[in-house]
Amino acid sequence: MIASHPPARTAIVRSVLLFSPFLAIVVAAFVALVIGGASGGAIVGLVIVGLVTLLLAYQVVQSLRDLLTHATETEGRVERHWSRHEFFIFRSSYIFVKGDVYRLSAEQELEVKLGNMVRIRHYPHTGTVDAIEVLERGGRRETSDV
Repeated sequence: MIASHPPARTAIVRSVLLFSPFLAIVVAAFVALVIGGASGGAIVGLVIVGLVTLLLAYQVVQSLRDLLTHATETEGRVERHWSRHEFFIFRSSYIFVKGDVYRLSAEQELEVKLGNMVRIRHYPHTGTVDAIEVLERGGRRETSDV
């Protein structure tokens, strides 16, 4: 069975639109701290704002790279499956396959279990899953109902 998530590309665009304004703000703060001088407090602020700038820049750049590429496919066994709450509101689910982490939608999470052999169509830089197909459930080959 294939669990698809058609708005995968939309999620990447949303990521760019969400993080870009924050990146602009922290870059402006970083520049202000650099211009402002090198007092003790400014150096601590510079380090903190610099780290946040790097993290946001990484997210925006990876999302932009995915907008310029096409989805790729990976096959492998689900080695780890977990969920976590982000910002205490959103619940995100992840799987670990062949050394990479992929983020699943709620519908896709229902299909995938630990130990399943899966085929994932995903964007290579952010790990955003477009579609996932379970090929084998914990050692049992899936059969088609055709």
